[in-house]
This record gives sequence, C-alpha cells and structure tokens, in this order.
Amino acid sequence: AMALKALDLETLSKHVNGLSNKDKVIKIFQYGAQALQHYVFTDATDPRAQKINTLFWSLVLHRKLFRYMNSLSEIVNIKKRLQEISSDDPNIDKVNSVLLLGKNSSFFVFWLLDNAVYLSMGKLVKFNAGPAALLSYKLWLFANICNMLRNIRLYSNCRGDKQRSKDLELAIVKDVADIVVALGFSKMADPYISWGQIGLAGVLSALLHLHLAWPRVYHNKPKSQ
Repeated sequence: AMALKALDLETLSKHVNGLSNKDKVIKIFQYGAQALQHYVFTDATDPRAQKINTLFWSLVLHRKLFRYMNSLSEIVNIKKRLQEISSDDPNIDKVNSVLLLGKNSSFFVFWLLDNAVYLSMGKLVKFNAGPAALLSYKLWLFANICNMLRNIRLYSNCRGDKQRSKDLELAIVKDVADIVVALGFSKMADPYISWGQIGLAGVLSALLHLHLAWPRVYHNKPKSQ
C-alpha cells in the first residue's frame, strides 16, 4: 500500500527546493496577492493595495523567468509520446499517450509564447504581447483539459489502492482549478470568473501540486498467520 511520507525537516527542505515545487511556492504568493487585490484591498489608491499589486506583478515576472526554456522538456515528452503511439507494444495505452501528446504539444507552444511575453514585459523586445498572452492561455486551457480527461480515465481504472485513488481525485480537482485560471486569463469566461476567483483557484492548484508531489512510501501488507 502507498502512503504519504512522514513530515520531517530534511524531506520538507528537499521538497520545497525542487525546481517545480519552488515555482509552486512562489505561485501561492502570486495568486494569493491576486486574491487579496480583489477581496481585501479594493481601493487602488490604498498604499497597501499598491504594494500588493507591485508584489503580484513582480512575482509574475519572476515565475516567467524561472520557467524560461521549459519548452525543451516538452520536446523530449513529445518525442516519447510519438514513440508510444507508433509502437506495436500491446501494453501501451494509446489513448493515454494521445492525451499526453495533446497536453505536451499545447504546453510546448504555451512556453514559447510565455517566453515571448516575458521579453515584452521586461521591455527587452518591443511588440504587442496581448494577443500572444491570450493565445497562450487558450493553449494552457486545452492542455489542462487533456490532463483532466487522462486523470479521469486513470481514476476509473484504479482499483484497490486507496491512496492512489485519493491522489487522482485531488489531481482532477487541481485540473479543474487550472481550467478556471486558464478560462479567466484567456477571457473566455468573462464576466463569470472574477480576478479574485482566478487567484483562489491558482492558490488551490499550487497547494494541491505540492501535496501530490510529496514523497510517498510503500508498505507491504503483513503476511497472514
């Protein structure tokens, strides 16, 4: 049976200092600031609101730089997915591979556009980044939908492992939270998703990522006497 590893300082240190996990810790503060802007500091002239706004945009830029060149990882993933789809191995789940290919391909273009938006926001190049940003969020939305469908399939086929089932349930909730964020930023759900709701969904997604990425340990069932 699989279970979460017990909390200790060494495990916590390794966990939060992993590149992906560190990004999610920063994401909590970024989206938390966004939620505060909407629900607490609603007066834009309030000095505290201005500080929160500065913090939010600073973290947006930091995360974009931190994730620069993530597209390289997606090239590796796309190559693996194409090999799986073209394989004659009957043990390979082709539907799973196709869903992952959709996710990886969308993220590949998303990262390229995200890198371009960063260059524009950092005033390193001059171009209108608005359309690129909106397109990137639509691609992010499609990637999250592919991932949610994949996790739903995995959950429907999961039998006998309570921790695995619980993790997949949380993964699906995370997918939904990411879809809310993508819908909000892409403006495809205006005016139904507010700035604050995007912030809350982003915080939830980051917290679930950190939980799901926490190390697991496996326990053998005791032998019957």
